[in-house]
Amino acid sequence: MRERNETSVPPHLICGHGFTLDSSDGPIRSGRRAIQQFFRGVDLDNPEDANYVKQADGEKVFEDEYSKTRLGALYTHSGWPPPGSIPEVPRGSSDAKPRVIESDRWATRRIMVPMWSITLRVDNLSPAEALVRAVEDALARPNDVSRIRALDEVFASWGDIIPVVAIVGSVIAATGVIPSHTNLKPISSFPEPNNQVTFRDLNTFIDAQLQIEGKFERVLEYHVTGGRPDILLRNGFDTWLDNIKTTRGWEIIKVTQAIPITDILDHTIQQKIKELYANHSILFRSPTVGVSSKSEFDSTVNGFCPIQRIEIGVSNTCVKSLLMYYANGQTAGPYGHSGHAMRVERFDLTLGEFITDIFIWPSDHSIASIQLVKNTGYISPIYGATRGVTQPPHLLSGNGKALAGLSGGYDEIGIAQLQAIWRNDLEAANYRAIQTSFVGGADGDLWNDLKFIGDRSTARISGITARSPGTGYLSSLQTTYTSRVGGYPAHQESPIHGTEDGPITSWALGDNQCITGVRGRYDGTSICELQFITNRNESPAFGKPGGNFNFNFPAPETQGGNKMVLHYMAGKSARRVNSIIFVWADSGQQV
Repeated sequence: MRERNETSVPPHLICGHGFTLDSSDGPIRSGRRAIQQFFRGVDLDNPEDANYVKQADGEKVFEDEYSKTRLGALYTHSGWPPPGSIPEVPRGSSDAKPRVIESDRWATRRIMVPMWSITLRVDNLSPAEALVRAVEDALARPNDVSRIRALDEVFASWGDIIPVVAIVGSVIAATGVIPSHTNLKPISSFPEPNNQVTFRDLNTFIDAQLQIEGKFERVLEYHVTGGRPDILLRNGFDTWLDNIKTTRGWEIIKVTQAIPITDILDHTIQQKIKELYANHSILFRSPTVGVSSKSEFDSTVNGFCPIQRIEIGVSNTCVKSLLMYYANGQTAGPYGHSGHAMRVERFDLTLGEFITDIFIWPSDHSIASIQLVKNTGYISPIYGATRGVTQPPHLLSGNGKALAGLSGGYDEIGIAQLQAIWRNDLEAANYRAIQTSFVGGADGDLWNDLKFIGDRSTARISGITARSPGTGYLSSLQTTYTSRVGGYPAHQESPIHGTEDGPITSWALGDNQCITGVRGRYDGTSICELQFITNRNESPAFGKPGGNFNFNFPAPETQGGNKMVLHYMAGKSARRVNSIIFVWADSGQQV
């Protein structure tokens, strides 16, 4: 065994930092030390201490590892176990970032030079005082959601996890894609590289030293850790090997066991954190829409990881299948019968985007259509049937919260039932809480004014025009929406809903005037008359006073007891307006 270098960093202290489990870059060491001290000092001459801090022989060791995913390859490249072998941390994977979904075969070859092996005992660890203060401050926030957000920030800064069984030393590593069903040729089958050869750059040196030149179809990462790369290039491998035995730059090069960073905290604090994440309704569900079915599904296994893409198999009459991709490379589905779909629609979400609302049109047998809305204001096309007979539409909303997944059921026809699952810890800025009211018949062409209202946080209805055909119905309904763009009012008109001709009625709302109720008449299939009530007066009546049924919808109230206002409308029409879903929202920052 080599003489211990008294000037080097104590090897057990190198393990004192937490690591963030980043879904794009793998484990990343925090710049903050999570472990303040060991409850007793480490005496390397003490046989008891030698059980968990042992000096290694400093001889090079080769290892080859293979991974199915890019993320797994990044873990292997850093010397960590696969992501699935890492203990769960309280906050889950809420910080995961979208990445490209791949199915390549990844290979990693490493030359390790182990200097110390470390086995830490949790009961000998004391957390850094600054970490404890940060956690206590987070737990002192006024409500569960703010506590969780604050804790997420703490863990993002200090790390999610701490290595407790590890090897400290230096390593040269390379990772890349190799052809399917192949392995790297064993390093033992190659002659020892010539130490006197000079190389133009570090990557060329690593290629030669690891005997991997030309073996990767695509390189992921080359890296030298715990030693000086300039010595490799200038003086060769043997000189570098001698140098690292006295270096201060050792790093963790192999991790075989890690613990959540919360495990080093006081047990009372640990329990508070566990109860907060376990008992608080981070995930909550919308009402179920549709009919019961033979087969059920639930995608909440990935509930804390952002949705990256949804593939929707559709026909002209219904939604046939659903397949969800998550940012960690996992999938949920396919659910339903994708092979029976006429086409597959794709809904992508980029970094920072999530779904806040889902429109669903169910039929008596299946989900006829769905439409998805992002926090950015983007609204998808209507997927599935765009016309025909359906039940009243449903607007599923987490009131600004992010969609975590979908559950429901399917049968031989397609998707029969859907339920949205929302995340309570991630929400859109300036989202206006909504409720809905519905009136009208079952047939017609589907329409939705949401994509025409402009900025949702400031939009209001500023004008309405419609025709009153002699047949006694409401037709040619068109709404003007006004929102603030760049600090100035911007006006946008919806498409015209209904084609029958007749006298035109127009109505303009004044500044600060908003719709606080709607009433009218319908005959079971179409709207006959429609009138709006505002905070100042009533609109003229649109359409004709026919139909056998009255309707009257005052604006709902917010949880705070304030009256909502009419935000926008969606519905069905053909020659006339057949049905309307009135979407109410809190007053927000209206123009």
